[in-house]
Amino acid sequence: MSANNQTLIKEFRGKWYVFLDIMAESWSDEKGHLNELSLKHAAAVCNTRDEAYAKALELDAKEGQFGEGTEYGVHFERLVKDDKKVKIVE
Repeated sequence: MSANNQTLIKEFRGKWYVFLDIMAESWSDEKGHLNELSLKHAAAVCNTRDEAYAKALELDAKEGQFGEGTEYGVHFERLVKDDKKVKIVE
């Protein structure tokens, strides 16, 4: 069975956040709260997109069951399998 996960980089209020090992497709539409990620679950916070990308690549390489990275790798802003938006919540 595949991991179906990715590392996501998302901009929020002028900072770039890296989230590890998240589902690569939509996971919830309960009460209109589709695909929410809490800031407290961010693995890294960066000042620039480039810095976030470098950090995400570094962290993703260590992620996964055997440290082989996530199945879908690093992506910006959206879920890779169904191209859905992700909302950041505080």
